[in-house]
Amino acid sequence: MHEWKAYFEELLNAKTNINPNTQAIPPAPEDLPINQGPITINEVEQAANQLKDGKSPGIDHSITPEVLKYGGRWIMNQLCNISNEIYNNQQTPKQFNTNIIIPIPKKATKRLQRTTEALVLCQ
Repeated sequence: MHEWKAYFEELLNAKTNINPNTQAIPPAPEDLPINQGPITINEVEQAANQLKDGKSPGIDHSITPEVLKYGGRWIMNQLCNISNEIYNNQQTPKQFNTNIIIPIPKKATKRLQRTTEALVLCQ
């Protein structure tokens, strides 16, 4: 179990390889228009339509991308309300922070680290 913990800590907390001598991107010559108003149904629909079909559901085992994309107006309203609540409160529900990591061996071996893929189920 310790080996799995160490492996996933290394995998999920990867160090950056940014060169310290790299120059920062210069600021834009003028401020760009940024919508700071509430999230709209149209924005939620655009985001949902970008989801890939056929992906596994989260840890609730029932909400697939297809449910979100083709669930109708009620689903879009719920997603919009949840999104605005998160945006306004600047805090995600605790259920959103729960993930299940399922190690899937690529091949049979005693060395787990380099021969394993990770499947992460998010709620």
